[in-house]
Amino acid sequence: MEATVNDIIKVMDGIAPPNLAEPWDNVGLLVGRSSNTVKKLMVALDVSPEVVEQAVEHKVQMLVTHHPVIFDPIKKMTDRSWQHKLLLDCAENKIAVYSAHTSLDSVLGGVNDVLAEKIGLLHTEVLVPAAGGEAGLGRVGCLHEPMTLQEFSEKIKTVLKLDNIIAGDAGRRVSKVAVCGGAGAEFIDEALAAGADTFVTGDVKYHTAQNAVYSGLNIIDATHQGTELPMINTLADRIALRLTSSGFNAQVLVAKESKILQCL
Repeated sequence: MEATVNDIIKVMDGIAPPNLAEPWDNVGLLVGRSSNTVKKLMVALDVSPEVVEQAVEHKVQMLVTHHPVIFDPIKKMTDRSWQHKLLLDCAENKIAVYSAHTSLDSVLGGVNDVLAEKIGLLHTEVLVPAAGGEAGLGRVGCLHEPMTLQEFSEKIKTVLKLDNIIAGDAGRRVSKVAVCGGAGAEFIDEALAAGADTFVTGDVKYHTAQNAVYSGLNIIDATHQGTELPMINTLADRIALRLTSSGFNAQVLVAKESKILQCL
């Protein structure tokens, strides 16, 4: 049975309910007609030039991404902006775009649970609970065995497939760890309140790291991209499983994404 964009929307709304998104966020179907047929869809972190090029090459009818392709209000759409050019390319190639951003961050089994599992955290709990529910941003849990920050840093690089990370050493062994995929440095106080000795996130500014270290919290910046990419393969598998169980025969592909920031 052929799937439509609307069928994929229903699948995604079940995986990452839009009501879990932060008020400032922009999630759901952002480009395309809900009635169009989807024989192939591609899952990616971003709607980037490389991803759209792959989608066109593979004749994909829909992109499912974590980061929204439209965030701020658009007053005009021309090829003078690389972001707007991507929207034009998607529209011209009849590629619909659905984005699950903070909804996928917050939901149980989402970005932060996958990140916590990759790192090897046990007995995890939500770091910043959502109002009236079990879901929420960030996770906190314990390692099977305590280790030094150096050992833990090497583990992070290995499991997240990163060449380099940035670590701030507060002089504590690593045992109870808080994580927040993407940009979660604003939750340093919550990590400390949860009893964490170490916080793994991305996009950490210098003075933010300074505050964490002198407050007694080891902090690791494993990059925004590095802490969220582990979710993409998991998301693709979940979409494929739900489509198959519902009798749809759409093919699910995973985009190959370039590292935006890397040490040369």
